[in-house]
Amino acid sequence: MHCTIEWIAVENVEFGKRVNLTVAGQVYPVISKQVGGEEERLLRKAATRIEQKMIEYRQKHAKSVGEKDLLAMVAIEMARDLVILEEKNDTKPFIQKIQELTTKIEDYLQVK
Repeated sequence: MHCTIEWIAVENVEFGKRVNLTVAGQVYPVISKQVGGEEERLLRKAATRIEQKMIEYRQKHAKSVGEKDLLAMVAIEMARDLVILEEKNDTKPFIQKIQELTTKIEDYLQVK
């Protein structure tokens, strides 16, 4: 994987850094809001993971699947993993239960 960095400006206002990430032989410019920071590191790590998954799928499916299909398979797998994490970290049920208990406690305290 090859990544390059270029500064960009729009209407003479610098707003970030364009990070060119190469995935599956194609260059994709991505804007990093945080110059040289954590976001750029995460973008590069994400591109590396995509490339690694592409290699895994390419080995599993030999040459019977094209690059576009490999990218789609990787995207589906990564999106599934993201959904699992989102559902695992969903705090809405806990917040609702805390609100219910808080209401019960407040009602109880008002009666006394």
